[in-house]
Amino acid sequence: MSTVDRRVARGAATRARILAAAREVIAADGYAATSTRAVAERAGVNLSLVHYHFGRRDGLLLAVLAEENARLLRRQRALFASEMPLAQRWRVACAYLDEDIRSGYVRILWELWSAGLVDEQLAAGWRTAVAGWLRLIEETVARWTVERGIELPLPADAVATLVVDLFLGIEAELLAGGGSPDPRHRDALAAIGRLIESAERPPS
Repeated sequence: MSTVDRRVARGAATRARILAAAREVIAADGYAATSTRAVAERAGVNLSLVHYHFGRRDGLLLAVLAEENARLLRRQRALFASEMPLAQRWRVACAYLDEDIRSGYVRILWELWSAGLVDEQLAAGWRTAVAGWLRLIEETVARWTVERGIELPLPADAVATLVVDLFLGIEAELLAGGGSPDPRHRDALAAIGRLIESAERPPS
């Protein structure tokens, strides 16, 4: 490996370590406590390296959100591209909610939403993250209706909006209450699963 290659590899490793540290700080302590200095200390790097790779704090936070969101979208795309019936894929997706609460992703998403109320750059990053989920659900619904020959009373983009807003609403309630989905959340999600299942059932 050349000197240049080693330098690039070290830079990539440092950047990844800083992102991981920032993620930990946001998930544990929230947006207000996530300074570049706190992240540098958690990562065990000089503060100048944080600024070199990400600029100001907002650049770092947006990078964390983008990376986390991309990771979960890859997971979800793999799920919805599988051969399982859509009702089963829906149930698996719902089960991921607890995992995403535990991992800190939901806390990160909503910490940056809150900060975005007074920072347009962060608000734009949050909207971009949510737009990825809207596209995924819209594509999934559109493909499913064609494959199954189903005509829904709502267009695919409207269904996607309702689904994404449902999950965002549940996440906001969970963060406010600090717990796992309560029975009414689970009942609502399960009811949608039964609705999908009934639509997939061949006519008698």
